[in-house]
Amino acid sequence: MTAGPANVPPVADVVAHFRRALGAPAPSPPRGVLELLLGLHENNALQWACEDVSRRDDADDHTIANAKREIDALNGKRHVFVEAIDAALTAVIDQSPSAPPTTESPGMVYDRLSVLVIRLASTESAARADRADRDVFAARLPALHEQLASLEAALQALFDDVQAGRKRFVPYQGFKLYEGPGSRGGDSRPD
Repeated sequence: MTAGPANVPPVADVVAHFRRALGAPAPSPPRGVLELLLGLHENNALQWACEDVSRRDDADDHTIANAKREIDALNGKRHVFVEAIDAALTAVIDQSPSAPPTTESPGMVYDRLSVLVIRLASTESAARADRADRDVFAARLPALHEQLASLEAALQALFDDVQAGRKRFVPYQGFKLYEGPGSRGGDSRPD
């Protein structure tokens, strides 16, 4: 796979960092884009864990409500990370203003890559576990590996197209609206 733009870690390296981060505590990441990417990934892993808690059969209403509130907070942070990643990439990647825009920003694709790495690791764990349905999970692994490879290739192609001036990306802006106490005009997310 080709290298990405200067100051942007290769896509395959980011995926390797995502996978390692799920297995053991990672050392402090370097500053910059990779730090933001690993922050997004850690946030996504925490959100995944909260979603698991909220779906447990033995969870009481109080536990589910607390998990759902935490999911909302983590989802807000997720959007902030995606926006920060796109801003950091915009600062280090020259784009052709006349190139047609992509449908997703790199930050959005990195977010999808992160979730897919978490899904793959969770499925691998379930396939190894001593459980009656582990074969069901094992059967999903080839498709998940194929999805991961395809998404990696798509993000690399996006970077290649941006570098060549064939495409440009528009940084993501979430503008999420949530109503409730403490919201600012219906928007409880930080700017």
